[in-house]
Amino acid sequence: MSRFCFILLICLAGICGAPALYAQQPLNKNVSINVVRQPVDTVLARLSLQSKGSFSFIGSPFRKDSLVTLRVVNKPLRQVLDQLFQGRIQYVESGDNIVLQRADGQRERHYMISGTVRDRLSGQAIEAASIFEHSNLASTFTDSEGHFHLRLRDRGRMPSVQLTVSKEFYLDTALYIMPGFDREISIAIAPAPPVQLREFTVTDGVEKTWLGKKLLSNTLRRQTQNISRFFAEKPVQTSIVPSLGTHGKMAGQVVNKFSLNIVGGYSAGLDGVEVAGGFNINKKDAQYAQVAGLFNMVGGHMKGAQATGGMNRVMKSAMGAQAAGIANIIDSSMTGAQATGGINKTGGFSSGAQAAGLANVGNGSFMGFQAAGGLNIIRGEVLGAQIAGLSNYSEGTSKGAQITGGLNHAKGTVEGIQIAGIYNSTGDSLKGIQLAGIANRTNGINHGAQIGVFNYARTVKGLQFGLINIADSSAGTSIGLVNIVRKNGYYKLSISASDLLPVQASLKTGRRQLYSVLMAGKGDAQYGFGFGIGTAFTLYKRLGMTAELVQQTLFDGNWDVSATIGRLMPLVNFRIAPWLSVHAGPAFSIGEYSELHPVPGKGYPSFFDNGDFNAWLGWQAGITLF
Repeated sequence: MSRFCFILLICLAGICGAPALYAQQPLNKNVSINVVRQPVDTVLARLSLQSKGSFSFIGSPFRKDSLVTLRVVNKPLRQVLDQLFQGRIQYVESGDNIVLQRADGQRERHYMISGTVRDRLSGQAIEAASIFEHSNLASTFTDSEGHFHLRLRDRGRMPSVQLTVSKEFYLDTALYIMPGFDREISIAIAPAPPVQLREFTVTDGVEKTWLGKKLLSNTLRRQTQNISRFFAEKPVQTSIVPSLGTHGKMAGQVVNKFSLNIVGGYSAGLDGVEVAGGFNINKKDAQYAQVAGLFNMVGGHMKGAQATGGMNRVMKSAMGAQAAGIANIIDSSMTGAQATGGINKTGGFSSGAQAAGLANVGNGSFMGFQAAGGLNIIRGEVLGAQIAGLSNYSEGTSKGAQITGGLNHAKGTVEGIQIAGIYNSTGDSLKGIQLAGIANRTNGINHGAQIGVFNYARTVKGLQFGLINIADSSAGTSIGLVNIVRKNGYYKLSISASDLLPVQASLKTGRRQLYSVLMAGKGDAQYGFGFGIGTAFTLYKRLGMTAELVQQTLFDGNWDVSATIGRLMPLVNFRIAPWLSVHAGPAFSIGEYSELHPVPGKGYPSFFDNGDFNAWLGWQAGITLF
């Protein structure tokens, strides 16, 4: 019962004392004042003395030196302030303090945020820190003493505005302020904690390229260093030069849908169309279309199309098409097409088509088609076709075709065809065809065909056809004037006489299974030269046999052709010593001749004789060395 009475007494005391407490609030105290053309701050000072309260301000809600005239007798301070400011000022009580601020309907269109940025640990002022506001994309930097001034636009109906302070090697710091009024703040930011970095490769951004250093101001590049995590999207951007555009110093943090740059522009990225009279520079990715008079540069990936009279540069991968007057450069992989009057270059795996007036260069494998007036160079495998005026080069396997007026080289295996005006080369095996105006070289196994003046293969399991064929070892076929097989080759020199010429010499090179024959001889008033092929096999121990098919041409004393004769000669060979053997056998001959004495085949069994065309059975015998 006693506890209930105590609680009731307290409640009654509170109810009875409430009017007294309310009367003690400064805004409810009665004041009197009579002033004529006095400054506002003087009037407020006199009101402060009468109400036993104090005044403070948010921003600059009024000019303190404004002159006012006011006559009031014994009225509440709230009514006096309403009469003084005519509703343009809001006031809030905090104890004996009255806070004055401009009413929402009377706020200025712009306001200024000033302050200082310091290191939270050392207290030192921080120079070149970025302070930016997200919605307006307004930004500024601190000076050498850490001071800054940021002018913002008041959008109204926003309860607060977020400011972010960013500085390289410091943690980002965000704070919220009441918009619409000038104010001064102090901000302390903390250094970023050290981290253990793993080994990785750093690709310089557009700001660190030569063009970036020349065309982007220190302010824009400093902003990029400080602000690395905030990016915004905007529908439209226009600029005259990178530092003079709709997004100001925050241009490098905005991804645009449409961008129009009179001379040149700089942005975080593109998700639409960008057109420039001079150049476009995008810090991150770009997709859809870029057109520029001088160059397009993208620091990230590109999807879409780029066209310029100068250079297109993508610092990561690209998927789409590039057309440039001078050069297309992609630092990573490419899928699509490149066309230029100068050089196309990719840094990784590429698939599609490249056409260049000078050169196509790829630092990775390539799948597709390359055409260049000068060089095609791939530092990896090629699956497709390379066509060049001067040279094609593949650092890996080439599967397809290499065609050039000069040199073709594949460091790996060739599976396809190489056609060159001068020289074809493969660092490994050949599984296809090499056709050259001068020479072919295979450093591995030739499983296909080499056709040229000079052919070399480490191992032949296919065909060599040329004037001179060389192989370290062979299990295939070499057809030429001279065939050299370094391991288990067939090399013979024969001195013989025949029904055609009393003295002739024959050089036989190649393999026992198939060798070439070069012949030269002399008669009383004629000379003879011949070329053919032959094969050798063993009958019994020292007894063997060769079969040779040759064509001989006879010349008279004036070196005019007098007869052309084909001869098939099965010859029996008897080996007297390892380096000496004798041979003899018939020669089935057929030939056409002009005025020549004696007539070939005269006095030998004839198969038919048709004036200047004759077929007969002759002979050949001699010795063979080696």
